[in-house]
Amino acid sequence: MTADAPLDITTTDDGLALVGDIDAHTAPLLAEAIASCDHTLLLVDMPGIEFVDSSGLRVLIEAHQTAQADGRKIQISNPSTAVTRLLEISGIDDYLNIAG
Repeated sequence: MTADAPLDITTTDDGLALVGDIDAHTAPLLAEAIASCDHTLLLVDMPGIEFVDSSGLRVLIEAHQTAQADGRKIQISNPSTAVTRLLEISGIDDYLNIAG
């Protein structure tokens, strides 16, 4: 992770592991990474995410909707305290699939 790329996206056997910030600059990278995965159950591991803005939330919601339409599932796993709080405040914690 560098100042030019404040989001590190690593492909895992089950999906993606994320570290850093998801904002207007990095959200398109996350959207691309999610779109390139064809898992029936895609785990998006987020314990290392320190910040998510509205563009990041939009990517997660749209990815969830697309996966559902395709008969797949996206699960946010191990969200950091900051991510958990944001999902709760925004009211989408019951809408998205969250574990851990």
